[in-house]
Amino acid sequence: MSKKNRKLFSTRSQKYKKSIEECTNIIATSPFWIHFSETIKVELNGSNPSSILCYGLGNFFESIQSKYQLGLLLTIKNEFKVKNCYVYDPKFTDAERSHLAEMGCVSLCENEEGKRSLLPGTFVYMPHCPKQLLNNLLWANWNKEILTSCLIVCNSIDQTVTSTLDRILDKYAYYVKKISPHVIEKKCCDDFIYDDVFNDMALHIFPDEKLKELENNFWEHGKEPLYDTDELEFITKFECMSFQS
Repeated sequence: MSKKNRKLFSTRSQKYKKSIEECTNIIATSPFWIHFSETIKVELNGSNPSSILCYGLGNFFESIQSKYQLGLLLTIKNEFKVKNCYVYDPKFTDAERSHLAEMGCVSLCENEEGKRSLLPGTFVYMPHCPKQLLNNLLWANWNKEILTSCLIVCNSIDQTVTSTLDRILDKYAYYVKKISPHVIEKKCCDDFIYDDVFNDMALHIFPDEKLKELENNFWEHGKEPLYDTDELEFITKFECMSFQS
């Protein structure tokens, strides 16, 4: 890279970083965050998350919605003093991954398609991710001890189930549908100053008192979810491999 291009790249990078810092400050001082953080604190009951897992931020250097969604991630990380924060989006650029590292976040190298085993106490943050990605995450963690220890912020499961035909749910979101009657939702993400950043999202709790009532056969682990690739709403690991090659 020439000296001129390096200077231009550095100037753009600083501009992006300042914009993200401004969005984070807006989040951290907003009534939205006051409400949301109090809800989280009640559910954590004096503890802090062991780690954060985030999918679906998109290109936050370019998208204003993604900037605010990253701002919320950083605010959660800072407020609850979470050291281990793992993020993945197949669209991240090298510059975005570098910025995340500066913010203390680890960019996962592999597209796991959401099929990542969670550690107890993980806070999962999936802004506007497709239902198949959540379905994969639930499949990979179909265990009441794990789920009861985790919190998930994502599109409302209740709204997903009630607005989707059963045949579509059975095909693309079987585990989302199966767990839906046993989840408690706190819809605390709909009062931000911009209505297209956190709309339709909710904090999901998997209460022990509800899950322990379920029979053992409820937790039988089925086959790995597979979908018709031409109807997928997320980028598969095979597509990522083709990009890299």
